[in-house]
Amino acid sequence: MRARTAPPDPHVVRNARRAADVGDCMSDASVHLSVLDLATREYGQSNTEALQGSIDMAVRAEQLGYERFWVAEHHGMPGITSSAPAVLLSAVGAATSTIRIGSGGVMLPNHAPLVVAEQFGTLRALYGDRVDLGLGRAPGTDGATAMALRRTDRLDVDDFPERLADLIGFFTGMDESNPLSRIRAVPGYGDVPEFWLLGSSGYSAQVAGALGVSFAFAHHFASDNTEAALALYRDSFRPSRFRSEPNALIGVQVVTDEAPAVIEEQSAPGMISFIRMRQGAKPEPVSMEEARAYEFSDLERRFIQARTERQAYGSADEVAAKINALVASTGANGVIVAPGAAQARYRHQALEVVARLYAEGRLVAAGEPAVTSA
Repeated sequence: MRARTAPPDPHVVRNARRAADVGDCMSDASVHLSVLDLATREYGQSNTEALQGSIDMAVRAEQLGYERFWVAEHHGMPGITSSAPAVLLSAVGAATSTIRIGSGGVMLPNHAPLVVAEQFGTLRALYGDRVDLGLGRAPGTDGATAMALRRTDRLDVDDFPERLADLIGFFTGMDESNPLSRIRAVPGYGDVPEFWLLGSSGYSAQVAGALGVSFAFAHHFASDNTEAALALYRDSFRPSRFRSEPNALIGVQVVTDEAPAVIEEQSAPGMISFIRMRQGAKPEPVSMEEARAYEFSDLERRFIQARTERQAYGSADEVAAKINALVASTGANGVIVAPGAAQARYRHQALEVVARLYAEGRLVAAGEPAVTSA
């Protein structure tokens, strides 16, 4: 894998497995469609408008039949307002009734496991078994902000498996040898959400496999190692009372329209922001006017090409072909649509196009034939 990270400590993973051995076995074979949202703040919008836009997208996703709607944790980014997933998910849950809601994900090193258990225990108490708890180990921000979140200058994640074991244990109960075993998460204890591990390298794939929980790979921003990570997850998988079989989703960024010029225009603000972040800035949202006037250098165009070539940019036919190719090459059980357009109506359009392709039988599970367009 790209990152040379030490494998998870087997003793800590074993303790986490003990805590994870609850619940019903689940297995399924159909392709699943989900949504990942960042509560994007468009140029000129307020935070209130951006957060309402996220709620509106969840409502639309439910109407279109998507299985789950996740929000991601990011901090200190002017164009992203999803810094408090549990709070936003409470509003999303109140506005919806059937779609699963969850974090994609909570960055566990930023939080005390007990606090996460209480927050998602509260969501479970409010919205029942619709709640997913997706967990990652990245900071979701820059180093200085991470230090402010954690109140320490220690930014390593060596204790991630231990934190994960404690978090699961707060829901399920812990071995008496754990000094935290007498502490109860209220709400939380005995009310277990569906656990997912998220990652963009092999480390979380291994941990998810060792625990026997579902895994979501962040292909939408780290597309080089997707096949290797999912293979590692399946090879590492040990059946648990959470799951009897591996279950993996991949995030795919989608920008779609039948007019190539619209795709280019809707992609440009996000690409400019990403380039500026790579240069160390915390950019404000880019206006459509600025994006139209921006002249990408040859190096930036090559960067954009590399970043988007394995995402689902294009017409409906191109989106179907790209998603099916990714599902086939990775063996993923489904995709998490990450709409990448600058404006909300085109982000909604991405959900609508993918849902229509699925309804027409043109998005299929790995190894199954697709219905072709007329």
